[in-house]
Amino acid sequence: MENKLLLLGLYLKEKGTFRATKWIEEFPSPEEILKTTTAKPSELKALAEKEIERAKRLGAKILFFNEQSYPEELRFIPYPPPFIYLKGELSPRAKFAIVGSRKPTPYGKEVAKLFAQELAQAGFSLVSGLARGIDTIVHATTLKVGGHTIAVIGSGLDVIYPAENYQLAQEIVHAGGAIISEFPFGTKPRRENFPRRNRLISGLSKGLLVIEAGVKSGTLITAKWAQEQGKEVFAIPGNIFSEQSKGTHLLLKEGAIPVSTPTEILEYYGITSNHPENTPEITPLSPEEEEILSILSSYPMHLEELALKLNKPVSQLLPLLTQMEMEGLIESLPGKFFSKKG
Repeated sequence: MENKLLLLGLYLKEKGTFRATKWIEEFPSPEEILKTTTAKPSELKALAEKEIERAKRLGAKILFFNEQSYPEELRFIPYPPPFIYLKGELSPRAKFAIVGSRKPTPYGKEVAKLFAQELAQAGFSLVSGLARGIDTIVHATTLKVGGHTIAVIGSGLDVIYPAENYQLAQEIVHAGGAIISEFPFGTKPRRENFPRRNRLISGLSKGLLVIEAGVKSGTLITAKWAQEQGKEVFAIPGNIFSEQSKGTHLLLKEGAIPVSTPTEILEYYGITSNHPENTPEITPLSPEEEEILSILSSYPMHLEELALKLNKPVSQLLPLLTQMEMEGLIESLPGKFFSKKG
């Protein structure tokens, strides 16, 4: 707790800048990080205690990288945030991101509703960025069908942006979802914050779907992060005359997986049918699941290594692993690594 207070104070003194996200990769321990500052411990503690008190008043939590409650999916991305600000609850179920244009066409709006509804009903927790347009549709549609959604924002948790989505943010939390940020309270939604926000959207998720994006859209930055993190990127083909489809067509040229129905994504992950329930029914473990759990330990194992140990082809193993993740038995991590839950 002592180190957490000191590091949080230093993080606040740094104003949560991107330089602070390099701490985890550049320093072997919290003690080494603290050696980089000449600030007095009493000053750092005072800053941290004030921030923690603010979190309590807002009903939020501040999760430190070394704590068990820190999102496991984010531990293995490039430049993991030392701290995550969380309001609400992160679901243990598999997470999937849907992002797109802030100014979608009628076609894009309908596509977003369709995919959000089907993927949420299939049991995915849907991740997006609370922005206008596609993001808003994804969150709202997920709530409408009783699903779980996570909004990752590029400002402090107390500075919801855009302002018109304040009520939507409250509804997400009240419905059991979550709003998360790596930025301290009071941080304004500056332009440079959103590429950092985008790496968390893809980092939390096992895959990413892009619905409409211009060639200069920030959505393409999210797709780039997803590719660097070893995640699958899916894209919706669109009207060749539409500016809002040029970005998605560029992604398709670069190797994104084209999809035209939600079923294609579900089948990719080995989910053969949709269920209106939010979570799969609890059933006894199959012999295959018991064997996988007996091999997986608390540290991550790559998909190919696991397939080798089980003497099963990857194509046969992946659907089973996805189903186990939906059941909350295992976790999928960046780079096709898996670990036993808990």
